[in-house]
Amino acid sequence: MKILYIIPALSSGGAERFVTDLTNELSKYDDCQITIMTLKTESKENSFYKNELSEKVTYKNLGIEKIKVKDLFKIYRAIKKEQPNIVHYHLANTVYILLLTILLYRKPKYVETIHSDIKAIVGITKIDKWIKAFCYKYGLVNVCTITPSNGVAFKEYYHRNCAAMIVNARKVAAPSKLFDDRKKEIESYKKDDNTMVFTHIGRFTRAKNHKMLITAFNQFVEQGYNAILLIIGNGFDTPRGKIYQAHACENIHFLGEQHDVQDYLMNSDGFCLSSIFEGMPITLIEAFACGCIPISTPVCGAIDFIENGKTGFLSKDYSKESYLKALEDFAHRHQLINKDELTKLFHNHFSIESCASQYHTLYTNTLNIY
Repeated sequence: MKILYIIPALSSGGAERFVTDLTNELSKYDDCQITIMTLKTESKENSFYKNELSEKVTYKNLGIEKIKVKDLFKIYRAIKKEQPNIVHYHLANTVYILLLTILLYRKPKYVETIHSDIKAIVGITKIDKWIKAFCYKYGLVNVCTITPSNGVAFKEYYHRNCAAMIVNARKVAAPSKLFDDRKKEIESYKKDDNTMVFTHIGRFTRAKNHKMLITAFNQFVEQGYNAILLIIGNGFDTPRGKIYQAHACENIHFLGEQHDVQDYLMNSDGFCLSSIFEGMPITLIEAFACGCIPISTPVCGAIDFIENGKTGFLSKDYSKESYLKALEDFAHRHQLINKDELTKLFHNHFSIESCASQYHTLYTNTLNIY
């Protein structure tokens, strides 16, 4: 079974992290031949996870700077040359880039994993919604959702069931070679042994709601809580990102892009997820894997797997006031949470081995059905 994965780049995002892990795991299957094809021109940013790919995974890059009409034909020819059985693509706008291929090259079966909140990405314009509905209604694409709530939302918006609901996953967390160095780094930020350590992971985008997070954490510290916040992610060195840095109190530290984020989560008390929309955040899965207690806005994934006060803390909405209340709840109640329950939750729901097995079944069934 030849499986071709299409993703714009292997930059430091959740979908990119997931595709890297999934292809590595599926490459262990004797009946799978795995290729990843990225579209954007290679750069340090666009190749963040490239070096983590298994040697069994074939990597190809089309080197497209900015997609134009002629590039749609380039992509079509490149995919056709691969002669895959399955084309599995990722991220919301990729369907438009592949639409020509999907219509003209019907030999492979097409699978789309929807990584974001359906309500956030659906039907920005009527033509946008029509294109997706057309692909889904007439079976041109087999859709996989990644949380129960996203599966329900998909049916509400497109009036049909998804082909499968397979929760995103990660490999088991293990300390990296830099673990001790990062532990010392974190200790250097702390005021004393009682300082609570919070980590946030996310590149600087509107969806991550950084203004709210920084403002809420500033007030949290102003109220006298002994805490620091580590923000991991790129984009904060941009002009707008620097404004956010200037607004942050001295207890907030911007660490930039980092590999092996599990080292930070293992040395943190809490994981801050402040997004206004998500699908199934990989960072939340990583927090569970590390036994790091999440404090999250009520996004997809979080509402599916966080039981308030037992496996984390949920804010009631996306406001500063509500998130501040969740931080306060954490400060007063986090010691009541058994961190073993978090790692148990990870092993029960987010194992990459189980996830890969489910995708393998989906591919096999898709090929057998038609």
